[in-house]
Amino acid sequence: MKKSFTPYQSKEEKAIVIGGGIAGLLTARVLSKHYEEVIIVERDELPQESSTRSGTPQAFHPHRVLTRGSMIMERFFPGYIDDLLNQGAPSTQNKKGSVFTSQGRIQMVHLEKNVSSSRALLEWTFRQRVQKISNVHFLSKKEVTGLQISDDYKQVKGVHIRERSEQKQKQEQTVSADLVVDTSGRSSKLLKWFESMKFEVPQPERLKVSLGYSTRYYRVPPHVREKWGAVVSEAQPAKGIGAGMIEYIEDNMAQTLLFSAGGAHYPSTNPEEYEKELELTSPMIGEIVKELEPIGVPRGYRISESVRQHFEQMEDWPAGLLVVGDAFCNFDPIHGQGMTVAAIEAEMLDICLHEKQHTSQPHFERYVLQRMQEAIEPAWWLSSVADLRWEGIEHTGAEPLKGVSFAQKYFNLYLKQAVKLANEENNTSMFLKYFMMNALVLSPRDIINARTLNMLLSGDGSLEKQQLVDELGNVDEQQIQERLDELIPSFSLEVDEKVLQSFSSMFPSNTKV
Repeated sequence: MKKSFTPYQSKEEKAIVIGGGIAGLLTARVLSKHYEEVIIVERDELPQESSTRSGTPQAFHPHRVLTRGSMIMERFFPGYIDDLLNQGAPSTQNKKGSVFTSQGRIQMVHLEKNVSSSRALLEWTFRQRVQKISNVHFLSKKEVTGLQISDDYKQVKGVHIRERSEQKQKQEQTVSADLVVDTSGRSSKLLKWFESMKFEVPQPERLKVSLGYSTRYYRVPPHVREKWGAVVSEAQPAKGIGAGMIEYIEDNMAQTLLFSAGGAHYPSTNPEEYEKELELTSPMIGEIVKELEPIGVPRGYRISESVRQHFEQMEDWPAGLLVVGDAFCNFDPIHGQGMTVAAIEAEMLDICLHEKQHTSQPHFERYVLQRMQEAIEPAWWLSSVADLRWEGIEHTGAEPLKGVSFAQKYFNLYLKQAVKLANEENNTSMFLKYFMMNALVLSPRDIINARTLNMLLSGDGSLEKQQLVDELGNVDEQQIQERLDELIPSFSLEVDEKVLQSFSSMFPSNTKV
């Protein structure tokens, strides 16, 4: 029997969610347990089938749900993977895929139950679930134009809404609420509203990525899917080589992607040039697409920067207001973290609201934002460490990022050992731990620690080893953990032990997770 949520005894009156995308739907699912009524205000007209909304131009491109995100989504929407399978999304369970890293190729079999699908199908699946929740209602084709706030600016009391239509006289209304959650993504107007109310917003962290990616769809004959699995070719910034990918989705289609960052080169959207770049990035992907039928032309998408807000530092942050998703922290999409981070934030909101039922928490909204920051820190740090390998990318903020250079050298040596172990001894345990770290199941501290470092440094001499020793400095064996604590963030809020146990079956029996 599938588990379902049990509503708590005491509920507050009304909550409003700005934005009906993935983050908004996850948030609304959480709030439906704690509030008598939840209203989702969405700019677009809700589609009547799985299709891309105009408000999500990035939805044309591939989206991934990382392992941690899938686990949370399954708890929010039990059986959602079966829903996707029933709608034609291909299963990835027990399917072999190829990952090309800077240190060599690894073949992996995905053991956990999961699927690959378009962003549109995933959003459609979640929306169908949310529309069946009796205390959740949608206001579509409506635009939030501002916050309703108390005269002393200490309490958000609702939102001002305007109809989105062709009519000159557009209807406007004010909807009151006990809580307003902005999940409107990169298009959020929250900073503009704060400016009009004279709020001082802390300096955000910015990763000036100047990235670009291009996507093309293909029709896949049945025999091709049996012959070829998904392929990921990771970027090699030192060589100026971007990332490439092919994966299969619903309706017998494949998505291919080209990616680069730093602004020196953007992947082409010219069909002939696109396929040549695919071949150069990954000969294996180039071979696969020769057997596929193109659907339309490639489309590009560019992002100038990734931004992590630090709203939790605002002493005058108004009660009754929260932020979830890209409006709070947005990422380089190549790492596939966005939807998973939104799920992590929604899960943290659920935890905090549950705690609130039993313990009074002063400045509750700031407390929630702080807990969210702790929860998403590994994702921001890992994506920044990866992106800062590209020439031309720069991080700015009130505080510098910790341990970037050391982590880059550490991961180089770790990957070299992991690929060697996988290919020479058919043991993928090291790479699986690296994979699960990037899937946000394991903390970076599960990879970067004194025991693993000693193992890496005990191998044969290599350039990667010497670079890591130089970065570490002159320390003896007893001082190594202290030195690592100086170099690497603490990641104080780590994944619950139950999460690790639920995925322990992915690892060989002699592997410590």
